Amino acid sequence: MEEPSPTSILDDERVVALLNDARYSARRDLLREIIGITFISSLHLNEGRQLRFAIVVEDEVVKTTHLHRFNPPIPLEPRYLQSISPALSEDDDCLIVEGGTSYGNTLMIVGTAALPQADLLPHSIYPRPVVVSVNGPGVICLEIGDVKIAYDKGAFKNSNRSQLDTLWPNIALPFVERISTPSNRVKVLVYGLYGNPELDARSWESHKSDFVNVAKDYCPVLLSGVVRVIVREIQRADHGGAFMLLPSPVQRDDLFRDKRWYSEIRFELSEAIHRTLALNSIYALASEGKWIYPKGVLPTAPDDFQYWVDRIVYPQLTNSYIDLTKQCQRIAHLANADGAVVLNTLFGLEAFSAKLNSAMTTLPAGLARYLGSRGNRHNSMASAISSLPGSIGLVVSQDGNAVCFHRLAEGDIEFFDLTL
Repeated sequence: MEEPSPTSILDDERVVALLNDARYSARRDLLREIIGITFISSLHLNEGRQLRFAIVVEDEVVKTTHLHRFNPPIPLEPRYLQSISPALSEDDDCLIVEGGTSYGNTLMIVGTAALPQADLLPHSIYPRPVVVSVNGPGVICLEIGDVKIAYDKGAFKNSNRSQLDTLWPNIALPFVERISTPSNRVKVLVYGLYGNPELDARSWESHKSDFVNVAKDYCPVLLSGVVRVIVREIQRADHGGAFMLLPSPVQRDDLFRDKRWYSEIRFELSEAIHRTLALNSIYALASEGKWIYPKGVLPTAPDDFQYWVDRIVYPQLTNSYIDLTKQCQRIAHLANADGAVVLNTLFGLEAFSAKLNSAMTTLPAGLARYLGSRGNRHNSMASAISSLPGSIGLVVSQDGNAVCFHRLAEGDIEFFDLTL
């Protein structure tokens, strides 16, 4: 039987369904050639190093990342990818490729950009990023929003990103409440502005419900994305690791042997989540012409409003995704130490290298069978999570496999493998 080609990724029914959308028509026509060229490039070496890089094909209008342009553009050819890609971090950077009549119908590398994090982007605003990546000889991955398929030397591997979306009904509410509860000064409204202007209560009240609804819809997506980014970053370290989200306060002595805790909870990741959630909500409403800003900054002409949306709010929103990704990477790096990273349900960092006790807990039969072929890290995490309602634990094995444990409020324990 003939081995399938890398471009067979485009025949997957989920990919076909996405690319049949009119918004992807221009990019669809470029993908087959891009995949073919990147596959050939993956077989090259640069001074003995395997090539690892990502190529992004952006929507013609709505951009997900800020482009730093080359002058002149560079043809998309294996020899150029071989020479350029070692200068980029495959985890953080990407090459932007464009085609069309303006380039003589030749595919061109037009610049570099921060790699868009599809896991974090709200699909209601952004067209799904189209990313083609190379991760060693003969390994090509196509990623379009929630769909991710890898071609690995003739075999296809599919990812499922939907399992985490059921974890956040209660956890999301405090995030939404914080960014939508005004005080004497509504701090969320300083996003996109300079200074701390006084609140125009009438303007805020007229659109507050819309703001809250946007935040409620997006927050579970954002929290799932944060967890997936942390897991993926742990996988890239090839070391394994674990992290937990625990309700506060908890009796630490019952769960952990060692007490390596911060004296104060660190909220850098939590603040990055809040900022992204707030800026997305502001941008979503502004894109509909809904102004929720304080007095003294209301634009006097329509052009002023569009300038503010495009040149002030949108760049801050894209920068917030970059900062949020970096905070996720920090958490993943802490997971390199033995033991677990401990977060509270607002994603505040409480500890790392926290050694889990192996509690003598009676586990459900299905979970016990699952753990029978797993190591101490999985068993300790499952026991710890089973003793604490509302807790969530994620374990990444050294071989890259990841599993999530969740103790439901009514006492049941759910667990599932993550394929990212």
